[in-house]
Amino acid sequence: MTRIALCAWLVLSTSAVVLRAQGEPAAIATRLDRIVDAGFKATRCPGLSVAVSTNNAIIYSEALGLADIEQKVPLRTDSAHRLASLSKPVTGTIIMDLVQSGRLKIDIPVKSYLADLPAVYDRVTVRHLLSHQAGVRDYRDVAEVFSAVHYQTSRDAVRAFVNDPLLFEPGTRTAYSTFGFTMVGAVAEAAAQETFQQISKEFFRRYSIRGFDLDDPEAIVTKRVRGYLVNQDGETTNTRAYDASNKYPGGGFTASAEDYLRFVIAVATGRVLKPETLQQTWTRQKTSNGMDSPFGLGWGVSQLEGRKMVGFNGLQPSTTTSIHYFPSEGVGIVLLCNAEITKAEGDQDLSKLMADLQAVLLPKPN
Repeated sequence: MTRIALCAWLVLSTSAVVLRAQGEPAAIATRLDRIVDAGFKATRCPGLSVAVSTNNAIIYSEALGLADIEQKVPLRTDSAHRLASLSKPVTGTIIMDLVQSGRLKIDIPVKSYLADLPAVYDRVTVRHLLSHQAGVRDYRDVAEVFSAVHYQTSRDAVRAFVNDPLLFEPGTRTAYSTFGFTMVGAVAEAAAQETFQQISKEFFRRYSIRGFDLDDPEAIVTKRVRGYLVNQDGETTNTRAYDASNKYPGGGFTASAEDYLRFVIAVATGRVLKPETLQQTWTRQKTSNGMDSPFGLGWGVSQLEGRKMVGFNGLQPSTTTSIHYFPSEGVGIVLLCNAEITKAEGDQDLSKLMADLQAVLLPKPN
């Protein structure tokens, strides 16, 4: 999403319209609370975290249900969920920070950094990888989803797929790929001469972004929730164990809903990326034949009722997640559920909860 320098009267006018349509923050929070309480059971989430902003200020945060069913540990607003693909906007921002600092180039072949890559990567760029236009395949089977291999670096993790053919000529099509983000993590490691873990940790420190960790199964991650599976009959079980180190950049971060929304607001308000860098990041990338894709650089970019929206949805064993953010209004909604619920009716009800919250926060366009 582009950050356009608006003159002061327009900023004030826009804020006034939003506030008149929404009511004061305390009144909005009361309405949101009713919606979340009413919708929680229908989602079938063992635990659900919700954070909401208007005018780039968090006005509502709630945690319902359990972080650990067996131990009967209540979910808290600072509980750390597995973010699944909500990790991709984080990694996209980290990579674009490397780009704006001159440590990484976005439009040269990635083999400039990883010379040993197969010849099929001759024309693959960081831009292709961040916009899902590189042709890198996604998971091949359930075994890759539930990988138990622990990789020390993203450069190690790419060995699982690097010798497979690309799905298409880079830049000609769009095909979603989590492994494409593992590859961009490996490229960043080669450029920075650090592990992705070190790169991300330094990024969070430099910009005072708190509460983020990687979902390392060997590490003690403070306040990390347990993950579950809700089947199509609504029954909840523990999810199978897996190691996220094969997909840290594309699906391996953890954070609370509040901390994730703070990160989004920091990016949106220019505290991380320069305006010209953010404009690139939040602009839909075109394929070589001029077709729009639904992706910017790490972020999803779309329209809702005439408003530009950035965000992402995430789903993997143990978690279902979503972020919708509307830059013009500073309205953001983060939903984090500690269960995979895609085969249950709860998945639709989580989407309905998002839509119900948006209806309160965003005035209908004229």
